Amino acid sequence: MRFDIDLKHLRYLLAVADEGTFTKAAEHLGMTQPALSRAIRSLEDAVGTALFIRAPHGAELTEAGRMLSQEARSLVESADAALTRVARFGREGPQLRVTARGCDIDVLQQLVTSYNERLPGELPARGGMVDWRVQADQVRAGEADVTLLRAPFDSRDLDSDLIRTDPRVAVLPDTHPLAGREAIHRSELAGESFPVWSNLTPAEMKYWLGTDLTDYDWQPGPVVHDTAQFIGSIRLGQGVGFLPAAHVPEHLPAGITVLPVVGLSPSQLRITWATSAISPNVARFVRHATEHTTAVVTA
Repeated sequence: MRFDIDLKHLRYLLAVADEGTFTKAAEHLGMTQPALSRAIRSLEDAVGTALFIRAPHGAELTEAGRMLSQEARSLVESADAALTRVARFGREGPQLRVTARGCDIDVLQQLVTSYNERLPGELPARGGMVDWRVQADQVRAGEADVTLLRAPFDSRDLDSDLIRTDPRVAVLPDTHPLAGREAIHRSELAGESFPVWSNLTPAEMKYWLGTDLTDYDWQPGPVVHDTAQFIGSIRLGQGVGFLPAAHVPEHLPAGITVLPVVGLSPSQLRITWATSAISPNVARFVRHATEHTTAVVTA
């Protein structure tokens, strides 16, 4: 069976599903409610089944509507990402945009430089720094082609390959009773206060607290948004924390001690791209990254 359905009809479906009423969805879309209702009726006629249960105070998806909305969201996001990539190519010129957060810029620079040197006839790669809070979303949206992400992360609509593993270390104030040790076990920090990174998923929270392998007790410290705030809160004695060894500043600020930790999961750096991205250029860069970084994996 073939269906001649405009992509905008799928956007309309998602708007009604998200807003819960035709009136609110129409306001969100900047169109009239009757026009939106006609468009949804047209979509229902095309697929041959009702997509919404209409009631005086709202609209609820039918089973068929729920099925279509799940597929429609992926289709709309993929289409938007493809158009964004094309627009970016037109604006910036043909190139692969590869991103990483600031603490992984060294790895990014090495990969981009070596890729452009080894494959001079291919689409050139250009590196860029990105805020970790929007890093994965930019790849899903087509604003970047590839990114270097530290696991765990929201892997929805993303594929990835492991390129580097780093041990994590404990970051303590110099005044902490364990600061003079050569190494510690994660269990020795049970019950301590930890700075809390903002907007984390439950899996990410467990990782940053070091409770992903064993469920230790802990106390919430100050909410932090970047590494500077994280280090600062520990320096002030407001908690302890963990960082990938590769992210520890070369020149530690006064008042901070870094120690190896036993019983703590390592940090995985993964090269990540959108599942919908089928470009051979992306595949070539991913292959180069996995081959180039195998020699620098840290035990």
